[in-house]
Amino acid sequence: MNPFAFSSATMLLWGLAAVAPILIHLWNRRRYRETDWAAMKFLLAAMKKNRRRIQVEQLLLLLVRCAILLFFAIALADISCTGGSGISGFGGPGSATHTVLVIDQSYSMAYGEEGQKRLDQAKDLARRIVNEAGEGDGFTLLTMGRTAKGIISEPAFDPNDVLRELDQIEIDPGVAALDLTLAEIEGTLRMAARDFPRLRRAQVCILTDYGDVTWKEAASQTNEQILEKIEELAVVRTFDVGQPQTTNSAIIGATQLTPYLTPDQSARFRVDLSCDNASELPSQVIQMLVDGRLVSQKVVPFVDNQVVSVEMNTVFSLPGTHAVEFRLDDDLLSTDNRRYIAVEVKPQLRILCLADDVPSLKFLKLALDPSDSIQSPVKVEAMSASALMDIDLLSYDAVYLSNVAQIAPDEAAILRTFVQRGGGLVLFLGDRVQASSYNAALGKGSEGLSPLINMKLDGPSLRGEYFLDPRQYESPLLESFRGQQAGGLLTTPVWNYFKVTTGEDSTAETALWFGNGDPAIVTSRYQTFSQAEEESVATRLGGNVVVFCLPASTDSVDRSLDPPAAWTVFPTWPSFPPLVQESLSLAVASQFDRRNRELGDVFEGVIEGDPGANLIEVILPDDQSSRIEAVARDDRLFWAFDRTDQIGIYRSKSLADGAREKVEFAVNADTRESDLSRVAMDNVPPSLQPGDRGFDPASGGQMAAVPAAVELFRYALVLVMGLLFLESFLAFRFGAAAR
Repeated sequence: MNPFAFSSATMLLWGLAAVAPILIHLWNRRRYRETDWAAMKFLLAAMKKNRRRIQVEQLLLLLVRCAILLFFAIALADISCTGGSGISGFGGPGSATHTVLVIDQSYSMAYGEEGQKRLDQAKDLARRIVNEAGEGDGFTLLTMGRTAKGIISEPAFDPNDVLRELDQIEIDPGVAALDLTLAEIEGTLRMAARDFPRLRRAQVCILTDYGDVTWKEAASQTNEQILEKIEELAVVRTFDVGQPQTTNSAIIGATQLTPYLTPDQSARFRVDLSCDNASELPSQVIQMLVDGRLVSQKVVPFVDNQVVSVEMNTVFSLPGTHAVEFRLDDDLLSTDNRRYIAVEVKPQLRILCLADDVPSLKFLKLALDPSDSIQSPVKVEAMSASALMDIDLLSYDAVYLSNVAQIAPDEAAILRTFVQRGGGLVLFLGDRVQASSYNAALGKGSEGLSPLINMKLDGPSLRGEYFLDPRQYESPLLESFRGQQAGGLLTTPVWNYFKVTTGEDSTAETALWFGNGDPAIVTSRYQTFSQAEEESVATRLGGNVVVFCLPASTDSVDRSLDPPAAWTVFPTWPSFPPLVQESLSLAVASQFDRRNRELGDVFEGVIEGDPGANLIEVILPDDQSSRIEAVARDDRLFWAFDRTDQIGIYRSKSLADGAREKVEFAVNADTRESDLSRVAMDNVPPSLQPGDRGFDPASGGQMAAVPAAVELFRYALVLVMGLLFLESFLAFRFGAAAR
């Protein structure tokens, strides 16, 4: 039983004390023995003359004294009722209201001038709601950002506490999750109804800018079901702090076009920008800064609500990791006027090529590094596949396997670790490949691990004449052939190839086909699935895997013929070097992704140098720092950092003597919030639309009233006071008359 309800019911039982004066009167009548004596005859005669008047006076006093006790008990019990509903029950001041304040903190709420930002307006409205609340009202405070966060999870009854927490709310540079917010509101209301029955009424006040990105799914079936449950518990009010017309320029993306960076080589970047009101802001200057130093700038002409792309170049003279920033002049929404990239410039790109027959790698080596010089940006090392167990793969950027017959389970584990860490893996399939070995080692996942290749190897095709079909040249691997039909791709001679099958649920994508529809090149991104604390499945991306269904040498032959005939002359054809170069670009592209994250992502780093220095310091964009302890794995020290809630460049510093700061990774916002378009109100349920359910204009800016409750305890106390004065007056008056 609820303690508040029990206490109120107990207090109400004290109303039985109202019969005490009656019992005392009856007891006094039985207390004395009546005896007639001579003088009493005259007294009785006088009393009989005034008996009726005296009885009325005594009865009136008795009723007043009984009423005092009865109404005092009612006041202690704190009974209240809502207008039109009768007494609603016990459990505290029924006039008290539970107000759930919901503040949209997505970064579109940062739009506006200093002091007049949407978030500031929302806070001002929330303060008015708190200040105009009645005595005994309770408040919970939620924010609507990437997650629904309870700032005040249980009702707070001190308005000053609520106002202090309200002042601390800041912009969350992400997209607001409406579905999570509605679910959190329902949970908060149910908790308060269960644990705080003194709050007999409830209202939800949502303060938002009605951005289309957040609100376009408001009328989804799931959200409407949650909303129906909320409306059973509370009155829902929404307050619109958005503007119908906005002007905002934004950097919505930045991409490294040069697949890998080496010193003194041109590094190309593409920057994507947009503006929602080009008539007010026809152009802007975009700047490119490297390690805080301005290296380039360009004027960008805008077109209303269209993406404009600009290419910017620079040259890195020193190897290592560098911070690249693209910057626009601040406007009314400055959050999206910065874009950060962490790049790694390597002295040389290290590529490992493995084959059972090392001399067969000559075509592949030549395609990867045509110059074959010491100064080449790519260093290719060719080894026998049997040495795989003895090689430190993590020191390489990409690994090529050419016509390797079998993959043992231990070798598959090494390759999987390499790809998990962001390394690129490229496979060329030839006549030596045993499909059963690959399917068992690479095509099957294990607990918490995905298959390394999301396909099934079937075996060599039948002999025939096949041609390559690029279809619409949509794959990045075919970029160099787009518009170059004479580049040799369409004329590549193929008589045998390795058949593979990709399932309907496979994450692998076909980049190039044979004319009969079979895959010729298949690409996939390795994914690791892990169970998060919230019991949801989190995805961590690894490296790219590319599978060529053709060999990288002319040694693969069809032995069913006499004499054996070659599968293809693909390694000697003009189409071979461009495809190998594009496969290398795709293989190492995941390293760029690994250093460039979004809010909330986890970054994993490696401690280089002194293995005894297992503590590092991560420096956040606001210059605050956090110490991380590394864990030994795979003969290296790894560390992980998940507090990526700020936009900007994150650096690290080993606590070993003489260590320098190092750029580790960059974090950027989800730029969907840069679109300040307002949701069409037809797509918003009526109860979530702004209107006259907010501040009542007729009441001078006061809150429109929640259905009021009658405060019986206050009236009871007033009656008790009045009855006490009345009892004293009547007792004095009747006593004086008797004298």
